[in-house]
Amino acid sequence: MTEIQKEALRYLGYRGNQPDEATYSLLCKAEKELRENAAMKYCYRAVNKSEALPLLKGEDIMEHIRDCDRVILFAATLGVAADSLIRRAEISDMAYAVILDSMASALIEEYCDSCEIEMKKAVKGYFTSRYSPGYGDYPISEQEAFIAFLNANKLIGLTATESHILIPRKSVTAVIGVSDKPIEKRKRSCESCNLRETCKLRKENKSCDN
Repeated sequence: MTEIQKEALRYLGYRGNQPDEATYSLLCKAEKELRENAAMKYCYRAVNKSEALPLLKGEDIMEHIRDCDRVILFAATLGVAADSLIRRAEISDMAYAVILDSMASALIEEYCDSCEIEMKKAVKGYFTSRYSPGYGDYPISEQEAFIAFLNANKLIGLTATESHILIPRKSVTAVIGVSDKPIEKRKRSCESCNLRETCKLRKENKSCDN
């Protein structure tokens, strides 16, 4: 089983249990379809923290980058094809659609990790973890300004609805703090997870980190 399949299972609430043969088959199918069809793109800007301050609303994001003098504003997407795959599956096979959705969420996180590796080659320093609008008290309403700052509509086709939902849906915007000195890494939590609103574990007051 691939790492991304294991991550998709965690999103599905398997909590370390092994999937049956039918579920495993759907996981393999979902990963194959997404990797063949997703048009993954990203863009970013690395700026002095003072330049990004108009976009950094709330105490939580300021605490996150407290020890940083620079920030990276970053956006990534799987593209519209990934959304289309999920929508078609919702019409014909809801069980597969659920697995496909979780696999897409795992894939965008995997892609963000790979983008971060590339950014570290270009931007020297120590990085914080990613922190996105909608986490903690960082308003999700900043999505539009975030997209405009990055010119992400033109560069990667990213937009937001009137309710500030990213389109394509399997997309991420995030802030990464950059410092010249080592930064204490925060443990990832529900507040920094793209599935925090729909996670089955969170609804049971549990975490996949445990």
